[in-house]
Amino acid sequence: MEARKKRIEALAVIDRIPVHSSTSSSNPYKTQQSVDKIRLNEDHQRSFHLEISIPDDGDRDYAYSHESPLPRSFDEDMSPSSSLIDAMEELFIDYSQTETRNTTANPKYGQLTRSSVMRNCEIRDHRPVEEDHKTSEGIMPTEPFVFTWRTPLLYYSAVVYTYTNHEPAKCPSGMKNAPMIAKWEVCRIAYHCSLSPEDVPLKYLSQWKDQDVFWKDLKQHNCFRDKAFPAKCNREVWDQGHGQNPNEERAVEYKANLRFCNPDRKPKLELEIPVLGKSSRLRRKFGSNRFIELQLLFDDGCATILKNKDERRALARWLVQEHHPFLSQTWVACYIEEIRSKKGKSSSVAPKITGKRVVLFGEHVVGLNIGSTMSARASQINHPSALTSVDSFCDRYDVLDWLLQLDSNADQPYIKLFHRISLGSITMPFIMFAGLSKTTPTVMLMENSIRHIHTDIESPNGTPMNDGIGRISHLLLSEVRDIMGLDFLPTAIQARIGGAKGLWMMDSTPYPPDERWIEIYPSQRKWECNWSDPAHRILEVVSVSSYRGPAFLNLQFIPILEERAIDRKLMRTTLCERIDKHIRNDLGNAKAAMEIPEAFRKWIHETSSPTFVDSQDSTSWFVGGLPADWPKTMSFLADGGFEPRRLEFLNSLMFSHQKKRWEQMETKLHIRIAKSTSALMAIDFQRVLAPNEVQLCFSPAFDDGQQTLDDLGGFDVLVGRCPAHLPSDIQKVKAVFKPELRHFKNVIVFSSLGDEPLANKLSGGDYDGDKAWVCWDPDIVDNFKSTDVPSPHTFKEYFQPNTQTLGSLASRYGKPHYLDMFLEEAFDFHLSPSYMGTCTGYKESLAYHEGSIGNETVVKLSMLLSALVDQEKSGFEFDENIWCRIKEEQCGGKLFLKAPAYKTDDFTALATSNHIIDYLKLAIHQRIHDGIREFSNYRTDSGIGYDKPTLSAIGTILRTKQIR
Repeated sequence: MEARKKRIEALAVIDRIPVHSSTSSSNPYKTQQSVDKIRLNEDHQRSFHLEISIPDDGDRDYAYSHESPLPRSFDEDMSPSSSLIDAMEELFIDYSQTETRNTTANPKYGQLTRSSVMRNCEIRDHRPVEEDHKTSEGIMPTEPFVFTWRTPLLYYSAVVYTYTNHEPAKCPSGMKNAPMIAKWEVCRIAYHCSLSPEDVPLKYLSQWKDQDVFWKDLKQHNCFRDKAFPAKCNREVWDQGHGQNPNEERAVEYKANLRFCNPDRKPKLELEIPVLGKSSRLRRKFGSNRFIELQLLFDDGCATILKNKDERRALARWLVQEHHPFLSQTWVACYIEEIRSKKGKSSSVAPKITGKRVVLFGEHVVGLNIGSTMSARASQINHPSALTSVDSFCDRYDVLDWLLQLDSNADQPYIKLFHRISLGSITMPFIMFAGLSKTTPTVMLMENSIRHIHTDIESPNGTPMNDGIGRISHLLLSEVRDIMGLDFLPTAIQARIGGAKGLWMMDSTPYPPDERWIEIYPSQRKWECNWSDPAHRILEVVSVSSYRGPAFLNLQFIPILEERAIDRKLMRTTLCERIDKHIRNDLGNAKAAMEIPEAFRKWIHETSSPTFVDSQDSTSWFVGGLPADWPKTMSFLADGGFEPRRLEFLNSLMFSHQKKRWEQMETKLHIRIAKSTSALMAIDFQRVLAPNEVQLCFSPAFDDGQQTLDDLGGFDVLVGRCPAHLPSDIQKVKAVFKPELRHFKNVIVFSSLGDEPLANKLSGGDYDGDKAWVCWDPDIVDNFKSTDVPSPHTFKEYFQPNTQTLGSLASRYGKPHYLDMFLEEAFDFHLSPSYMGTCTGYKESLAYHEGSIGNETVVKLSMLLSALVDQEKSGFEFDENIWCRIKEEQCGGKLFLKAPAYKTDDFTALATSNHIIDYLKLAIHQRIHDGIREFSNYRTDSGIGYDKPTLSAIGTILRTKQIR
């Protein structure tokens, strides 16, 4: 009776909605006089047309038969009240539960797709305002549809069609059963040539397994004749896509972009060049070709889509509830995350892009070649049975339930469980989906080789001292080394196995040499896992401990060093001296590289960091007769006998690169400290280190410019971790050497004694793979004094964590539909704009103007940033209104702050500022300017060889070498 009463009340509220309405992001229910065509409003806001299918007298519109007629001139605003939203939600839930009771579909998974959600709707195409527009970069989705509704549902479930409903990328009919790589490349080439793929009469040929034959045939095809083609994908990518060179560690990655560039235009779809990347658990289990990464890219003008709750929810619903036809396949969304900007790629003149990455899964298999890609080497160890799923149909329920065992983890908060899918970050920059994280599969363990430890190592007050870290046997670690082809035995590995993740360090206690085992502590266990499945018992390695040279001083550490300096003026002087030393050494290395061929090759290797090197998989290896990126070009020419002092082209290339490196050094304020490094943080399981003692041993020995060190025993050292905002995020500790820990190389071992783990003092770190910055420069260390971690400050009056469990969603929406709602809720949450960058910038500006990072308000904001770091796990909402309240109530009403001088190119302001970063920014600018001039003069004075071969001459020389 209660449910029936609620339905009657809900219908009574909804019945009051006007019939003809044009809904926009600003006023969802404002009517308009003419609805003959769907067009952009005068204010360029998106709109759609709801039309109830009831008899019409030709002049008037009726909401329902009992409703009073409304004239077309009706112009009363009707904003959605809370009761209206509640009523709609009540009807939607009731509708879903009715579907649940009546469904005869798969009992595991009932799809809430267009066929069910819009069961009583008619959809008819609407002629677009402008002709369909295609570019060489992609296709434009079609204009919105007109909906004729017979059933009142949530109004915003249709909003998404006004800006995201697009024409699917269709393959030529003869390519339907072709391998995924061939279909993808045909469509990518067609879009580049401004052609519609479905209009190209092509039929897949078996000889196209040869990439050269494929490209030759397409270039000779009538539709592509005399067209400019995009770059080829790497041959290894093409061969792997055809299953000719199966590789369990690397898989073909397919990425597409949906760009929202202008609110007045339709979004544009672009296909990226396929590349090879590390494989992942789900790709190995279900087939790598069943996954596509779709990047939603919003320019500033379209980012409001994500700020409007209704439009954001509609976008989430469209992504999750719809089946997306693409390349003759059916795809569904199963994961979403923020696209974090890549270091070194930002530009002050480039438009700001807000990005979300969506992972699509192919449920129906046609031409996907999803044969086993599970690690052959892992299989050989224990001879598992079926490790891969090759069913022609596999829905996302099967995928996520296999990974997360949903029924066994129903008591977990659903947002936190979704975050367990995204366990960290190693691509995208790195996707860290437990199933999608890029890992190297190694050893498959027997169940009795996995030791489940019931309690963590705890301090006297009950604090876990080994948060995220466990131990692994020497034998198992040796097998991992052999499988990965390493020439050294790592002390520790960052890895995943089943529902656990973290760091595992080598056990040094005497065990039989033939024993293979791994320990899993409660702090490493993220969800309950089905350990009987052999695929969950494969040890998947993310990274290994290794030797790392001198480290750069992170920009966030500089204010802390000054804040806690005993003599601030001396600290500035010391850092300026380190800048001078760094640039002098860099210039000396560049000069030596120009003179000595062996030094030139070494210089190429040492300066080819990821910041300056294009990915080897991003483009073809050769472009225009030379390798695609500068390190390979220089190495290629050096191997051919060319020298930068004799070849003008190589000389110019070297100078240009050195100049770019220094310019980025100035932008990022990268100061290399010779007596510093970074290392994975581990703990002392043998409990021989006292509180505030650490041990760091090197292999090979560390050359800090003055001496060669095997360990840091006897030094006072600073340890820090990024992000670093609080004065306590750098701690001064004592480095010692304990013979019991001598086996642990290239990891910094912290004590397991005391009341609080040292990692936790460093901006709330743990031991699941975090790295510490370690500095033993006496001029810096001796001038530093540690401080205690400030008392925590909560923001519970502004936001609360979302503790709703997965089980509660199942109870509310019914078993067949709860996974859809789980994903829709998670997508809606993750589509929200991130305020981490905004709050960080404001906190830095406030600290800049206050002249201290220890200011009470600045400390509170630093703790807010710590809370925002965990937002994806906590699930609390944080929007512009909350942020404005915090600035008004916690920051003295300072809503807007001027940007610090070091974030601008105003060198006049830098020269008059007393802030340490401004001071160092000006110093490094002057020294780099002098360095560039000196290097340029050196090139001129040294001269280039008598023949001065030009770039055009290189081709002749190379062809001569090839003939020989």
